[in-house]
Amino acid sequence: MSQLIELFDQLSRAAVAPLMILLAVSAVMVALVRNWRIALPVMVLQYLAVGILLARVIEPSVALIKPLAGAIVCFALSIAAQRADALRAERGESIARERLAQPNWHRLPAQLLLRAIVAILVLTAAFGAAIRFPLPASARELGLGAYILIGFGLLVAATAYESLNVGLGLLMLLSGFELAYTPLEPSIGLSVLLGLTTLLVGAALSYLTLADAGATAELGIEN
Repeated sequence: MSQLIELFDQLSRAAVAPLMILLAVSAVMVALVRNWRIALPVMVLQYLAVGILLARVIEPSVALIKPLAGAIVCFALSIAAQRADALRAERGESIARERLAQPNWHRLPAQLLLRAIVAILVLTAAFGAAIRFPLPASARELGLGAYILIGFGLLVAATAYESLNVGLGLLMLLSGFELAYTPLEPSIGLSVLLGLTTLLVGAALSYLTLADAGATAELGIEN
């Protein structure tokens, strides 16, 4: 564990540009691609970038809570999403794997184009907000990261129709809030509380993902 913390500390001292690029690219990918087989691995990378950014203002051992909680949540969501896909496959409905192998080329270009345009607007707004309205007691890179995650979190949560995708938007929103607020209160208690909040949101989202696929009957929930 000490070696992991030391590596985390070294990464936090490295150039910030690659971290911001990773954060922005991951947020854009989640907004553009509504398929959990792609979105969840991207979310793991996003949590790693958020944790490294947090390590620039708090102890690396405390900042490590964020990527660990995010990895646990993404793992739980992948299990729930696989179960939901299995239930849909039993009913003969389209599942995530089929949508990747056989995309609907009549609808996909228009959807991606619209999402790409909105993503560019959100990125532009985030850069503008970070310059015009810098967050108090926050490093500029954390403020920019917070605006990016909050903007894309709201975008995904407002435009997605499946519980899993809406939840990913809420998780990004929570990460953006953590980037914005942690420099104001760099305490272990706050980091632990936000980590527990991430886990609770992930647990609720896993249940809603199963419920979205009509899994309540399969789980045997009967009164």
